[in-house]
Amino acid sequence: MTKVHSQPIVRCAIYTRKSTNKRLDHDINSLVTQREVSSAYIKSQSFKGWVELPSIYDDGGHSGSGLDRPALKQLMQDIEAGDIDVVVVYKIDRLTRSLADFVRLVEIFDQRNIALVSISQAFDTSDSMGRMILNVLLTFSQFERELIADRVRDSIQTRKRHGKIHGGMPPFGYVSKSGRLCIDAHEEKIVQFIYDEFLRTRRYTTVMNAVRDAGFRSSIKAIKSGKSRGGRLMSPGTVYGILKNPIYIGEIKGKNGNYAGEHQPIVSRSVWEQAQAISAERKKKSPGNKGTEHLLAGLLWDDLGRHMLLDLNWHRGKTYSAYASSNTMWSQRVFRRAYRANAEQLDRTVIASFSDLISDRRVVRKALKKLGVFGDELESLASAGTGASIKIGAMSAHELRELLKAVFYRIEVGPNSLTLEVRPLEVRRFLEWQGGSTFRGRPADWPCSDARYEHEIAVRTITEERWPSLHINPCNAPLRESRDEKLINLVKGARKAQKLVDQHRELSVDDLAVLHGCRPTHFARLIRLNYLAPDIVTSILDGSQPKELTSDELLKSNVPTDWAVQRRLFGFAEPTREPDSRNLFGRGMWPAKQ
Repeated sequence: MTKVHSQPIVRCAIYTRKSTNKRLDHDINSLVTQREVSSAYIKSQSFKGWVELPSIYDDGGHSGSGLDRPALKQLMQDIEAGDIDVVVVYKIDRLTRSLADFVRLVEIFDQRNIALVSISQAFDTSDSMGRMILNVLLTFSQFERELIADRVRDSIQTRKRHGKIHGGMPPFGYVSKSGRLCIDAHEEKIVQFIYDEFLRTRRYTTVMNAVRDAGFRSSIKAIKSGKSRGGRLMSPGTVYGILKNPIYIGEIKGKNGNYAGEHQPIVSRSVWEQAQAISAERKKKSPGNKGTEHLLAGLLWDDLGRHMLLDLNWHRGKTYSAYASSNTMWSQRVFRRAYRANAEQLDRTVIASFSDLISDRRVVRKALKKLGVFGDELESLASAGTGASIKIGAMSAHELRELLKAVFYRIEVGPNSLTLEVRPLEVRRFLEWQGGSTFRGRPADWPCSDARYEHEIAVRTITEERWPSLHINPCNAPLRESRDEKLINLVKGARKAQKLVDQHRELSVDDLAVLHGCRPTHFARLIRLNYLAPDIVTSILDGSQPKELTSDELLKSNVPTDWAVQRRLFGFAEPTREPDSRNLFGRGMWPAKQ
């Protein structure tokens, strides 16, 4: 009897891409053509067991110069999940036009035994000849892309040398008529007002306040879709740009200097030169934030979603640095104050927290499981955490900055917590890193895996401007009849127990319990009550605690160190804060420190 061997199934995924959105709404477009040709090729290889997967990986309107594309990300996720055996493309430049990106993708394909097939170029990466042809084709694709970019840059510079604006919406103060810039009479007065105020006050913040008080708004201009944009209150960035843009003296800023423009100036050259002299003087007084040793710039957000920027102040020759929330429009409308954190202290806290995270075997295992690492490899990497933590302690500021930029996706700062969002992909690389050179991330690999791991630490690193860190309200009213003497005695007993610990450090818990006149377990629970939030303690003392909170419940509970968690656990409301309606446009609201 002849044995029949069944052909193994080879799962094939088709990837298509189109650089522009043109004709994507048509029934027949480039993506459809690429898919039909690729599908026909897969059917022709059915004798090899090739089967087309139903999943669609189409990237319409995405350039091939990078890897940040939604369909490509989904493709890489499915490859990591083990759902794909062959990736089929119409042409190799549909996958990527960058040689560096292609090398990264091929490395990932090789690790997972994925074959890459190009239909029109008739090769695949399963043999050495296909690899050679692929590298040659990609080199020419990248060369073509760079030539196009050079031609575009040369065209822009040529137009600027002839005094013309190249594309985009006209700047504030001008409108476009027949391809030329013409002065808008209403906006011309606003520009002149801004320059006059700056020359008079010599301060950006004062100018911004004057603009807001006058109610000046940005230009309302039409875009290609026919819709209009603008008309909002002018932002600090708009005002700052007006004071720095040479367009207002009839010049156009170019790569190697300014060129005389065809348009009419709005301010005189003498006014412009005075404004630039004031700006240069302010920069000279403040060295700016370049060259600082602070590590977290670009990584920080607050828990309301506002980016936190480095803010430097100088007083009597000394620099004071802080991270401050950006003044977004929505936070201005609802009068939410900026979070501020001492930069040096926050840097140290993040470094210490990451060092603790990387040395904690349980945390490292959870993070790496997000990446799909299991078994012996997981245990081997988790064991390397202690050594990696030691390496962190020996790093210089420059090396730490590179490490944090690679490992952290973002860091969120809240009133009572710090959340570290790490990239397990880079955590794995760092655990495998042998040292010898600066550890740097691989941004080209990041789109291949969107795995994230959040690690929250209960720590207070910020205080909202002018709000105290402790929320204790004085009780001027008579003491309530609802005061629970048992609860009050517990608080007093906790303080007495702590005093015994402070005075008798040579004694054990058993001996201290004897001095206090209780059992060791009761003594340990009393000590734990010293970690209660101050506002909870004051509520107990004046009798305003929730009725459900009893001495028995408080004594037997596990008192968390996080005050916000304590309030929720014991039924207390979070401290209320009245909105501040005063002017919020203070220091630190400009796009860069001046």
